[in-house]
Amino acid sequence: MSEVKAETKLAKVVHLGNAGFGRGELEVVINRGSAQGVKTGDRFLVFGIGPHIADPDTGEDLGVLELVRGQGRVVHVQEHLSTIRTAERRRTRPAKRITTREAGLSTTDFILSRLGGKSASVIEEELSPEEEVPFESVQLGDFAKPI
Repeated sequence: MSEVKAETKLAKVVHLGNAGFGRGELEVVINRGSAQGVKTGDRFLVFGIGPHIADPDTGEDLGVLELVRGQGRVVHVQEHLSTIRTAERRRTRPAKRITTREAGLSTTDFILSRLGGKSASVIEEELSPEEEVPFESVQLGDFAKPI
């Protein structure tokens, strides 16, 4: 199968939308929808086409390099279009654990309360703020394939 025929079976990025405030695109629209079996929640790899790569030892053509732009999930489906939102996240700062116990409870009483010896009010909360990672250098005409 030729490279062109293989590429035409892939979905194409046809619109860039919902920019991440100067950080890049958080959403892309592809030219596949419910008529092609796409459903909300489907995962896609979004990528561009790079150069042909040859094996340095044999000279054999290994194919075209896929330049990964990111991964996303379908958030909206139309008959022939789907919107994919980035599914990648990163922590904005390290996770922080907050533990609150009843005022005046000694460490020994706290440990006993955890073992069932006494009752105590204990609240544990882990804060791990995350932000969405935009698609990297995504362009109109890039490709998307289900993963």
